[in-house]
Amino acid sequence: MSGIYAQNNSPYYWLRYYNKFEEDPKKKRKSLNTKIPITEADKKRITVAKAKYEKVALVGTPGLKKLKREFDQGWAEWAIMNNSGVKLKKDLKLSEGYEKFKESRSIPGLRNFLKQKTLTTYALAVDHFIICLNDKYIYQYSKDDYAQLLFYFEKKGLSINSRSIYTRALKTLWKWFTEQSYTNKNIIETVEAEEKDPSPIPLDEMYSIVDYMKEKHSQKHHYWIIYFMLLTGVRPSSAIVQLKEDIDFKRKYITINNVKTGARKGKKFYRFPLYPELERLLAEDIGVVQGDKGRLFDQFSVVPENYTWPLSFWKRTINTLHASKIIQEKYTLKQIRPTLASYLINVYSMDIYDVKRLLDHTDIKITDKHYISYNTQRVRQDMKTITYKSLF
Repeated sequence: MSGIYAQNNSPYYWLRYYNKFEEDPKKKRKSLNTKIPITEADKKRITVAKAKYEKVALVGTPGLKKLKREFDQGWAEWAIMNNSGVKLKKDLKLSEGYEKFKESRSIPGLRNFLKQKTLTTYALAVDHFIICLNDKYIYQYSKDDYAQLLFYFEKKGLSINSRSIYTRALKTLWKWFTEQSYTNKNIIETVEAEEKDPSPIPLDEMYSIVDYMKEKHSQKHHYWIIYFMLLTGVRPSSAIVQLKEDIDFKRKYITINNVKTGARKGKKFYRFPLYPELERLLAEDIGVVQGDKGRLFDQFSVVPENYTWPLSFWKRTINTLHASKIIQEKYTLKQIRPTLASYLINVYSMDIYDVKRLLDHTDIKITDKHYISYNTQRVRQDMKTITYKSLF
């Protein structure tokens, strides 16, 4: 702890402290000029004390007291670092800590580099935290605070999968906070995502959607990209960046850029067969010929933060068809990919391993778990020969 005193012929307050880590015993006692002028009241106290040969008790100023508290705290942290080797960091609020995290993860080329779209998810998770619990120092948050956040998610009506996404982001963020010594424990426990059954669009409804878009002659490119996604099973991001020069009409295949997971898997591209109906769409409807260059769907802008944003027409179309009772449910763009897989496996009876390669899945379990639907029509056909007698 430090002490306040006055030096002869100095108009300022001084701090005296003891450095036990100083090797030279004669230099262990230290002094620090605060640059805060001595008040008139304390000057009188000093004069009176000197006349009586007594020790003076200085009162100081609010600014001096604040400086002393900050000095004592900083000195204590410095002592801890010297004793334990643990590097202590400046106290940061959650918003400040997130900015530090974002800076550390926004450097291209680093192994833990995060894309802007991922950082947007982190930012939303932090915003929820601050709205619910205020922007406090990171070390002040507790398990009870996190429980309040979960109740907040419940009250907001967020889906289980949204809660899972946000809590996974917060757990990673808090892990980084502990590594940086902004706090000493990770208070976040992730919410498990729901395992949803595969949800391909029924083929009759998919036909209705495609036919509706095809008939809208003023917006042919809407039909082109949706039908392309259906025939190839590619994600919206891959369709948006597809290049004409990657379509090989001679060798009958397309080189597809796996934007979403290619970099993580170390395989950014994969080949997809150019079968007759797909070739007809590309050559006859869209008008691509061998040697053409440029983006296949250059009518849509590329937005890396959200590749589906330029395809907002899909939601408008679905709402119109649903309101007109042409389709029974409202479908998302993500359901087009499993629609192809479901058709190939459940209707066309294609081998599951071939479908795995067509969709560029890392593991056959992904194909089995997420893209094979229970087809009651097919099963009904398989079971039509069952009779009472055949069961026994």
